[in-house]
Amino acid sequence: MPEKMSWFSFARVAARALLQFRETRRKIIFYTIVALLVVFALGHWVLDDWLWDNPMWCIFYWAGCAFLSIFLFLLGLYDFLRIIKEYKDARGRLR
Repeated sequence: MPEKMSWFSFARVAARALLQFRETRRKIIFYTIVALLVVFALGHWVLDDWLWDNPMWCIFYWAGCAFLSIFLFLLGLYDFLRIIKEYKDARGRLR
């Protein structure tokens, strides 16, 4: 009987599968940008008074915004590095 897969192993396999193709990476980046813009807009206009009334919710909100921003930066960096690698591989095959 096969062993159960741990959450870490599942996340690693899923990340490899999702990040393998350029189109999928770009879709994830696009949806992350949209999510970040929606969260910023909600926090600025809709939830502004409510967030500033309770400092703990404000900290959680900004921590979530920071997480999305760092995640987006890392996705962009990974995409950039993969493009450079693909370019070098293609250049090496032409020689």
